Amino acid sequence: MKNVFDDAATRFARSIDGAIRIGGYARGELFLRMSRALFCPQGQVLDFGCGPGRLSIVLAKAGFRVLGADISQNMLDEARALDCSGLDVEFVKITGSDQVLTPAAYDGIICSSVIEYVPDAERLLQGFRGALRPSGSLVISFANRASLVRWYWDRQAHTNPMRDAQYHVWTWREFRDVLVRNGFELVGGPRFFEWPWDWRPIGSLFDRVPYIGSIGVVAARPTSRPR
Repeated sequence: MKNVFDDAATRFARSIDGAIRIGGYARGELFLRMSRALFCPQGQVLDFGCGPGRLSIVLAKAGFRVLGADISQNMLDEARALDCSGLDVEFVKITGSDQVLTPAAYDGIICSSVIEYVPDAERLLQGFRGALRPSGSLVISFANRASLVRWYWDRQAHTNPMRDAQYHVWTWREFRDVLVRNGFELVGGPRFFEWPWDWRPIGSLFDRVPYIGSIGVVAARPTSRPR
Protein backbone atom coordinates (compact mmCIF):
# COMPACT_ATOMS: atom_id res chain seq x y z
CA MET A 1 0.00 0.00 0.00
CA LYS A 2 2.86 2.37 0.80
CA ASN A 3 4.00 2.41 -2.85
CA VAL A 4 0.55 3.55 -3.97
CA PHE A 5 0.81 6.64 -1.78
CA ASP A 6 4.47 7.22 -2.62
CA ASP A 7 3.59 7.20 -6.32
CA ALA A 8 0.68 9.61 -5.84
CA ALA A 9 2.44 12.05 -3.49
CA THR A 10 3.49 14.77 -5.94
CA ARG A 11 0.23 14.75 -7.89
CA PHE A 12 -1.81 14.80 -4.69
CA ALA A 13 0.18 17.68 -3.19
CA ARG A 14 -0.10 19.77 -6.36
CA SER A 15 -3.86 19.22 -6.54
CA ILE A 16 -4.28 20.50 -2.97
CA ASP A 17 -2.02 23.48 -3.69
CA GLY A 18 -4.20 24.34 -6.66
CA ALA A 19 -7.34 24.23 -4.51
CA ILE A 20 -5.69 26.44 -1.89
CA ARG A 21 -4.69 29.02 -4.51
CA ILE A 22 -8.29 29.50 -5.62
CA GLY A 23 -9.71 29.41 -2.11
CA GLY A 24 -11.28 26.01 -2.68
CA TYR A 25 -9.70 23.77 -0.07
CA ALA A 26 -13.03 22.51 1.27
CA ARG A 27 -11.39 19.69 3.21
CA GLY A 28 -9.18 22.15 5.09
CA GLU A 29 -12.08 24.49 5.86
CA LEU A 30 -14.27 21.68 7.25
CA PHE A 31 -11.56 20.11 9.37
CA LEU A 32 -10.44 23.48 10.71
CA ARG A 33 -13.99 24.53 11.59
CA MET A 34 -14.65 21.32 13.52
CA SER A 35 -11.24 21.37 15.18
CA ARG A 36 -11.66 24.93 16.40
CA ALA A 37 -15.05 24.06 17.84
CA LEU A 38 -13.81 20.99 19.75
CA PHE A 39 -10.07 21.07 20.42
CA CYS A 40 -8.69 23.19 23.24
CA PRO A 41 -6.70 26.26 22.06
CA GLN A 42 -3.01 25.49 21.53
CA GLY A 43 -3.85 21.83 22.10
CA GLN A 44 -1.71 18.91 20.98
CA VAL A 45 -3.18 17.49 17.76
CA LEU A 46 -2.24 14.34 15.86
CA ASP A 47 -2.75 14.41 12.10
CA PHE A 48 -2.80 10.66 11.54
CA GLY A 49 -1.97 9.88 7.92
CA CYS A 50 -0.95 13.47 7.26
CA GLY A 51 -0.01 12.89 3.62
CA PRO A 52 1.66 15.97 2.10
CA GLY A 53 1.00 17.98 5.26
CA ARG A 54 -1.30 20.68 3.95
CA LEU A 55 -3.97 20.01 6.57
CA SER A 56 -1.34 19.91 9.32
CA ILE A 57 -0.21 23.39 8.28
CA VAL A 58 -3.78 24.71 8.28
CA LEU A 59 -4.18 23.57 11.88
CA ALA A 60 -0.76 24.80 12.97
CA LYS A 61 -1.54 28.26 11.57
CA ALA A 62 -4.66 28.22 13.74
CA GLY A 63 -2.46 27.84 16.82
CA PHE A 64 -2.54 24.10 17.44
CA ARG A 65 0.59 22.05 18.18
CA VAL A 66 0.56 19.45 15.43
CA LEU A 67 2.26 16.11 14.96
CA GLY A 68 1.82 14.79 11.42
CA ALA A 69 2.47 11.07 10.94
CA ASP A 70 2.48 8.99 7.76
CA ILE A 71 3.84 5.73 6.35
CA SER A 72 4.76 7.26 2.97
CA GLN A 73 8.23 8.79 2.67
CA ASN A 74 7.30 10.69 -0.49
CA MET A 75 4.24 12.20 1.18
CA LEU A 76 6.43 13.28 4.11
CA ASP A 77 8.99 14.77 1.73
CA GLU A 78 6.20 16.96 0.33
CA ALA A 79 5.15 17.93 3.86
CA ARG A 80 8.67 18.77 5.01
CA ALA A 81 9.21 20.98 1.97
CA LEU A 82 6.49 23.36 3.22
CA ASP A 83 7.31 26.63 4.95
CA CYS A 84 6.78 25.86 8.65
CA SER A 85 8.41 29.04 9.96
CA GLY A 86 6.96 30.02 13.34
CA LEU A 87 4.65 27.01 13.44
CA ASP A 88 4.60 24.25 16.04
CA VAL A 89 4.42 21.34 13.62
CA GLU A 90 6.49 18.19 13.21
CA PHE A 91 6.31 15.40 10.64
CA VAL A 92 7.32 11.81 11.47
CA LYS A 93 7.48 8.59 9.51
CA ILE A 94 5.75 5.57 11.03
CA THR A 95 5.38 1.91 10.13
CA GLY A 96 2.36 1.32 12.36
CA SER A 97 -0.22 3.19 14.39
CA ASP A 98 1.18 2.08 17.75
CA GLN A 99 4.18 4.38 17.27
CA VAL A 100 2.09 7.51 17.76
CA LEU A 101 -1.09 6.30 19.49
CA THR A 102 0.27 6.49 23.02
CA PRO A 103 -2.27 6.65 25.87
CA ALA A 104 -3.92 10.01 26.58
CA ALA A 105 -1.41 11.92 24.43
CA TYR A 106 -3.64 14.24 22.37
CA ASP A 107 -6.29 16.90 22.79
CA GLY A 108 -7.45 16.15 19.28
CA ILE A 109 -6.89 13.69 16.45
CA ILE A 110 -7.66 14.34 12.81
CA CYS A 111 -7.78 11.54 10.28
CA SER A 112 -8.40 12.65 6.71
CA SER A 113 -8.93 10.05 3.95
CA VAL A 114 -7.04 7.36 5.84
CA ILE A 115 -9.35 4.91 7.60
CA GLU A 116 -10.76 3.54 4.36
CA TYR A 117 -7.24 2.30 3.52
CA VAL A 118 -6.70 0.52 6.85
CA PRO A 119 -7.57 -3.21 6.90
CA ASP A 120 -8.68 -3.21 10.56
CA ALA A 121 -10.58 0.06 10.84
CA GLU A 122 -12.09 -0.83 14.21
CA ARG A 123 -8.70 -1.46 15.79
CA LEU A 124 -7.55 1.95 14.57
CA LEU A 125 -10.58 3.65 16.12
CA GLN A 126 -9.89 1.89 19.40
CA GLY A 127 -6.33 3.19 19.19
CA PHE A 128 -7.62 6.74 18.61
CA ARG A 129 -9.92 6.41 21.59
CA GLY A 130 -7.09 5.39 23.90
CA ALA A 131 -4.76 8.12 22.60
CA LEU A 132 -7.21 10.95 23.31
CA ARG A 133 -7.18 12.82 26.60
CA PRO A 134 -10.45 12.83 28.59
CA SER A 135 -11.63 16.06 26.96
CA GLY A 136 -10.27 15.16 23.52
CA SER A 137 -12.14 14.71 20.23
CA LEU A 138 -11.70 13.02 16.87
CA VAL A 139 -12.38 14.64 13.50
CA ILE A 140 -12.40 11.96 10.84
CA SER A 141 -13.46 11.47 7.23
CA PHE A 142 -14.84 8.38 5.55
CA ALA A 143 -15.33 7.26 1.97
CA ASN A 144 -19.03 7.91 1.31
CA ARG A 145 -20.72 4.98 -0.44
CA ALA A 146 -23.99 6.90 -0.88
CA SER A 147 -22.37 9.53 -3.11
CA LEU A 148 -23.53 9.59 -6.72
CA VAL A 149 -20.37 11.56 -7.53
CA ARG A 150 -18.26 8.71 -6.15
CA TRP A 151 -20.32 6.22 -8.17
CA TYR A 152 -19.63 8.23 -11.34
CA TRP A 153 -15.93 8.81 -10.69
CA ASP A 154 -15.36 5.13 -9.94
CA ARG A 155 -16.41 4.39 -13.51
CA GLN A 156 -14.18 6.93 -15.21
CA ALA A 157 -10.68 6.51 -16.58
CA HIS A 158 -9.39 9.40 -14.41
CA THR A 159 -10.46 7.71 -11.20
CA ASN A 160 -8.60 8.07 -7.91
CA PRO A 161 -5.24 6.28 -8.38
CA MET A 162 -5.39 5.20 -4.72
CA ARG A 163 -8.84 3.61 -5.01
CA ASP A 164 -7.51 0.08 -5.45
CA ALA A 165 -5.90 0.34 -2.01
CA GLN A 166 -9.26 0.97 -0.29
CA TYR A 167 -10.67 -1.59 2.09
CA HIS A 168 -13.82 0.25 3.21
CA VAL A 169 -16.56 2.43 1.76
CA TRP A 170 -19.47 3.25 4.08
CA THR A 171 -22.78 5.03 4.12
CA TRP A 172 -23.06 7.53 6.95
CA ARG A 173 -25.25 5.21 9.01
CA GLU A 174 -22.77 2.37 8.59
CA PHE A 175 -19.84 4.54 9.63
CA ARG A 176 -21.76 5.95 12.57
CA ASP A 177 -22.38 2.39 13.77
CA VAL A 178 -18.65 1.65 13.52
CA LEU A 179 -17.87 4.73 15.62
CA VAL A 180 -20.43 3.86 18.28
CA ARG A 181 -19.32 0.24 18.43
CA ASN A 182 -15.80 1.39 19.20
CA GLY A 183 -16.61 3.83 21.96
CA PHE A 184 -17.41 7.14 20.25
CA GLU A 185 -20.42 9.42 20.14
CA LEU A 186 -21.21 11.96 17.43
CA VAL A 187 -20.68 15.63 18.30
CA GLY A 188 -20.54 17.24 14.85
CA GLY A 189 -21.45 16.53 11.26
CA PRO A 190 -21.66 14.72 9.04
CA ARG A 191 -20.60 17.12 6.30
CA PHE A 192 -19.88 15.97 2.76
CA PHE A 193 -17.31 17.29 0.31
CA GLU A 194 -15.06 16.32 -2.60
CA TRP A 195 -17.14 16.95 -5.68
CA PRO A 196 -16.54 19.34 -8.60
CA TRP A 197 -18.43 22.29 -7.09
CA ASP A 198 -17.56 22.18 -3.42
CA TRP A 199 -14.98 24.95 -3.84
CA ARG A 200 -17.67 27.37 -5.02
CA PRO A 201 -20.21 29.13 -2.75
CA ILE A 202 -22.90 26.74 -3.95
CA GLY A 203 -20.93 23.87 -2.38
CA SER A 204 -21.93 24.83 1.15
CA LEU A 205 -25.60 24.41 0.19
CA PHE A 206 -25.01 20.72 -0.39
CA ASP A 207 -22.53 19.79 2.34
CA ARG A 208 -25.27 18.06 4.35
CA VAL A 209 -26.48 15.99 1.38
CA PRO A 210 -25.05 12.46 1.53
CA TYR A 211 -25.68 11.80 -2.17
CA ILE A 212 -23.27 14.50 -3.39
CA GLY A 213 -19.83 14.69 -1.78
CA SER A 214 -17.71 11.58 -2.17
CA ILE A 215 -16.22 12.03 1.31
CA GLY A 216 -17.96 12.63 4.62
CA VAL A 217 -16.40 14.18 7.71
CA VAL A 218 -17.65 13.86 11.27
CA ALA A 219 -16.56 14.87 14.76
CA ALA A 220 -16.80 12.42 17.64
CA ARG A 221 -15.65 12.06 21.22
CA PRO A 222 -15.07 9.00 23.40
CA THR A 223 -17.92 7.73 25.49
CA SER A 224 -17.28 6.40 28.99
CA ARG A 225 -16.49 2.97 27.59
CA PRO A 226 -16.87 1.04 24.31
CA ARG A 227 -20.31 -0.40 23.63
